Amino acid sequence: MKLFIDTTQNFCNLALINNKNQILDTYQELTNNNMTDIVVEKINYILCKNKIDKSKIDSIYLLIGPGCFTGCRVGYIIAITWANINNIKLYIMNSLLFQTNKGTGVSVIDAKSNKKFIAIYNKYKSLVEPKIVSCKEAEILCKKYKKYYVYIDYKNVDFFEKLKQHLSKFNYVKNIFKLEPLYLKKPVE
Repeated sequence: MKLFIDTTQNFCNLALINNKNQILDTYQELTNNNMTDIVVEKINYILCKNKIDKSKIDSIYLLIGPGCFTGCRVGYIIAITWANINNIKLYIMNSLLFQTNKGTGVSVIDAKSNKKFIAIYNKYKSLVEPKIVSCKEAEILCKKYKKYYVYIDYKNVDFFEKLKQHLSKFNYVKNIFKLEPLYLKKPVE
């Protein structure tokens, strides 16, 4: 059994996935700056609801950011702790790539303070690595890559359809102790 965790944006997104990569159940909740308070509780909720013991989880799929600092940190800490204690596999993807369709497009996420997280992909290959830029620079990059669809802040994105689409493209983490969330900017800036 697999558990998907995303806490990088304004939502707590969870999914249970069987070993045939079928999504069995999902949970999504808009958070009000209470991510730390609810994530473990909601993981327990989805497991209990589906009568799945924690010991049946053999891998975790995690979005590592960029996104809000606390959200990135919460999902990361839960995933690496669980993976380490239970000796299970951890797979990751960044939230910019996850937002695209079939790994192709210009992906933009608001970074606050008149800045944007941006990356550009073609069939899961990075044309522009994830970075933080000014709004003007983001606009210039979008024009430069105008043949690609622009995904902005997860608008009009069916989150769990994206999960189905990208599940096989998550990257296995060989050493969880070397993994860091993808912050792209310092926590206080």
